[in-house]
Amino acid sequence: MADNQDPFRAQTFYLELGNHFKGPVMKVTGLAYERDVKTHQQNKGGGKVIISSAPGPYKPATLTITKAVSKEKGLWEWRKRVLAEGNIAKLRVNGTVTVYGDNNATIRWHVNGAWPSRIKGPKLDINSDKATEEIEICYQELVPDK
Repeated sequence: MADNQDPFRAQTFYLELGNHFKGPVMKVTGLAYERDVKTHQQNKGGGKVIISSAPGPYKPATLTITKAVSKEKGLWEWRKRVLAEGNIAKLRVNGTVTVYGDNNATIRWHVNGAWPSRIKGPKLDINSDKATEEIEICYQELVPDK
């Protein structure tokens, strides 16, 4: 019988985005690959209508990253450059989201053509045990590791 390990059990997540950020993160959402669906309607004899669907263009998603606030401001500086320079093509980077699991198992997704669309600073609350920030990263392509 094969030894089946659940690589998500440890739930340790690591993010690399060019030279803007390399480190652990608390939460990642938006690892998605989706295509639009085009619907076609065809009229047949006798008034019969046939509806079929075909794949449309690829629709990239947006990563939402939650990480602990730190003195490292690489993502903030990158977002600032996106706003100031406006040349998204020049500022896009490739990145990797890695999940570390039991027995050194890893799963990786590569995000290509990424850029920060939004950064949300921490909610300052004396009752909170940790300050977190949220970063939205748009990307052109998602490629799972082989």
